[in-house]
Amino acid sequence: MIIRKAIVSNFNDALKLVKNTGSTAVVHGLLAKNGVLNTIVIEKIDNRAANILKQEVISVGAAAAISENVSRFKKGVSDTVLFATINQTEKLINRLRLQPFGLKEIASKLDNTVSKKKVFKYGEKILDLSNPVVMGIVNMDPNSFSGDGLTDSDKALKQAIEFERFGARVIDMGAESSRPGVNLVDARTEIRRLLPALKKIRKSVKIPISVDTYKYETAKAALDEGADIVNDIFALRRGKERLAKLIADTKAGVILMHMKGIPKNMQMSPEYKNCTSEVYEFLAQRKEYAVGFGIKEERIAIDPGPGFGKTVKHNVELIKNIDVFSTLGAVVGAVSRKRFVKALAGEDKISFIAANFLAAFCGADIIRVHDVKETVNVLKIVEAFRRA
Repeated sequence: MIIRKAIVSNFNDALKLVKNTGSTAVVHGLLAKNGVLNTIVIEKIDNRAANILKQEVISVGAAAAISENVSRFKKGVSDTVLFATINQTEKLINRLRLQPFGLKEIASKLDNTVSKKKVFKYGEKILDLSNPVVMGIVNMDPNSFSGDGLTDSDKALKQAIEFERFGARVIDMGAESSRPGVNLVDARTEIRRLLPALKKIRKSVKIPISVDTYKYETAKAALDEGADIVNDIFALRRGKERLAKLIADTKAGVILMHMKGIPKNMQMSPEYKNCTSEVYEFLAQRKEYAVGFGIKEERIAIDPGPGFGKTVKHNVELIKNIDVFSTLGAVVGAVSRKRFVKALAGEDKISFIAANFLAAFCGADIIRVHDVKETVNVLKIVEAFRRA
């Protein structure tokens, strides 16, 4: 007889263990749902709701950490942490849908924490995210922070074709540097730098093209030339209604990124009480804003914005917890050649590749990188671990 622990990181791990017992196929899914523990944070919940929640959690056999103020029947709000299996979470959701004090809304949001297949659409096509994919960066700004800015459209074309051949699944083109302390450029300059290369690349590559811009004029010009995705570092705060409507009308994909401040001042002593929570709240609000203008949820991806208004400590926290953002949609891990990576491990290429690997291993779906060939190869390890 052997008695040992089992390592269960996700539903598939639990399912494999159940199947290995030789049990009947009818119960495989149900039993596997009992083998995956979800830890769910609910912040600023009404204490009346928290009291009901506690009773319902107990009734499904789960557990919750509740503020003392709840048991003392004090008014106000507090924070709660749930510990529940997938099976218990699903039962809890059904119970909370019948309750008052905002618990119906909590039930709806809890539903997003249950494992589901991730989807990211652009136009009528879908990007397969069953494993992390690489987004290759083509910089058309000579002031790029990474030092790889191009001014020749033929060189940009060559790089894009090479990226596709190496295994990139998306090309991300940008014509304005967003490095710390930089002054932003106008739309006319951005379009002049971007469009000649975009036209050539669109004719030569089959994979989707993302355009790194927050300007309506640039986005429209790019989408008119066949771009598929708008990668917006301001999360529709600059382009606002015009840009949101444009993305909705063209059925383009959009990436919404978090940034504290603007590039010129974002690294001037950024502070957070709870970095992960505050970034999540911001992105949830921006997603809601986008949906309000008709952008379908499956066309929205989320970027926590490492390096954009964060210290080294903040960036490490975000990458470690990047899977938290998966409840909002496909998650972009953009750590390539960022300053915090250099601060942690120097400027050796191995450090950059390791950071890309960690972003994927911790839960990011789309890894935005400069070093495409190396990252594609190293992500095969992540894919192997997910299959195991």
